Amino acid sequence: MERKPQDQAQNRDDPGQQNEPLSIVQSMTSFYIYNPYEKRSVEVPLTNCDAFISLLKCVIGTGILAMPLAFRCSGFVVGAVMSILLMILLTYSIHLLIAGMTECCRRRRVPQVSMPEAVRIAYEEGPKWVNCFGRAAGFMTTCVLVFGQFLLCTVYLVFVSKNFKEIGDHYGERYNERYYVLVACLLLLPLFMIRRLKYLVPLNLVSNLLLYAGFALIMYYLFTGLPNIKDRELATPPVEWIEFFAIAAFSLTAVGSMLVVEAHMAYPQSYLGLFGVLNLAVLFILLSNMFFGIIGYWRFGESVHASITLNIPQDEILSQLIKVFIASGIFLSYPLNGFVVITVIFSDYEKSEANGRNRTLMEYVVRLVFLFLTGAVAIGVPNLAALTELEGAFSLSNLNLLCPALIDMFLNYSAGYGRLMWKLIRDIVLILIGLIFGIVGCTVAVKQLIHDLQLTLGSM
Repeated sequence: MERKPQDQAQNRDDPGQQNEPLSIVQSMTSFYIYNPYEKRSVEVPLTNCDAFISLLKCVIGTGILAMPLAFRCSGFVVGAVMSILLMILLTYSIHLLIAGMTECCRRRRVPQVSMPEAVRIAYEEGPKWVNCFGRAAGFMTTCVLVFGQFLLCTVYLVFVSKNFKEIGDHYGERYNERYYVLVACLLLLPLFMIRRLKYLVPLNLVSNLLLYAGFALIMYYLFTGLPNIKDRELATPPVEWIEFFAIAAFSLTAVGSMLVVEAHMAYPQSYLGLFGVLNLAVLFILLSNMFFGIIGYWRFGESVHASITLNIPQDEILSQLIKVFIASGIFLSYPLNGFVVITVIFSDYEKSEANGRNRTLMEYVVRLVFLFLTGAVAIGVPNLAALTELEGAFSLSNLNLLCPALIDMFLNYSAGYGRLMWKLIRDIVLILIGLIFGIVGCTVAVKQLIHDLQLTLGSM
């Protein structure tokens, strides 16, 4: 039988198949043709336990301490229900994203692809009219990943500087917060130069221990002097829920870090699944966030700050110890989240650059520039709540919703979207939710940040 001409994308995927059933075979049985997990090689791989510890470190940080503020904006019942629904949505989207990236590996017969590469491949596999936008979409995804992690690292620096400033003000002179940011950047410099994710695991373990020690000690202040629970709202007006979504999104997701952990696992097959590493870590994170959100709002009510550590006394030894533990844990979280940026930036460069020495030197320069740029923004815009909301809204809308939906939509274009087009409907719903949430959340946060920046410049 004479073979029909194949288009370029199909030729790359499976040149031995005939045109008629190619796209279906490509999508439905490509796993049996090529298993990227078997071909993956990681220089210093993570065990499942390493991955679990790193995942907790990716997500548990300043976000969990902001959950009481989120519950203040929603009330007990609405906050609990929306936390569960939001976590289900975000976890499902991560599963969808990783499944799409794995399918891109199978179609291109490569062991791994980065998120920007997966977006580019998906555009090339989609309708002909979007094929030409593949490279631009991949580049935009890189920018989104880098900017999201940049905001996250900036939030960490603001948090660390605010907490250590409170302790410093109590025992010494009242220095401007920008000096604390500068000192934090200088102390982070040697830690941020660590270039292997495996070698960050001990750092992540120490960070987790410090954080949970601080969380355990802060229970004393949360459970002491609890008011009548009837004095707190069960549900607030819907107009305030957008702030809840922005803060909760920040505390529940870290797409870039999650993908980096999966890419460096020795057994990536264990990452997904009902009892996979991701689901177990997400469940633990959800329970922790809901507990802190409910108890923190119950205790402090309308006076709750952007971080619960700012509500506890400033002049007591125990409270100062709590702040040192938690701020130090967040401080040690910076290298892992900054590692994501370096991985994204050099994912394509590493494949094309033959000179390892030049690559290493350039990586050190990028790490240095990234560290001090986050420090500069932390000095200029020290509003922790607004930065948290902006990072949450920006990352959720782009990385958790839009990218997974677009990748899935274009990859399924040839094979079909299932009965009643349910996959296409699912993807469109995710895109609409992402657009609405991103536009509204980012607009509110940016207005507040611009106002704060004007005040900062006026006081300098």
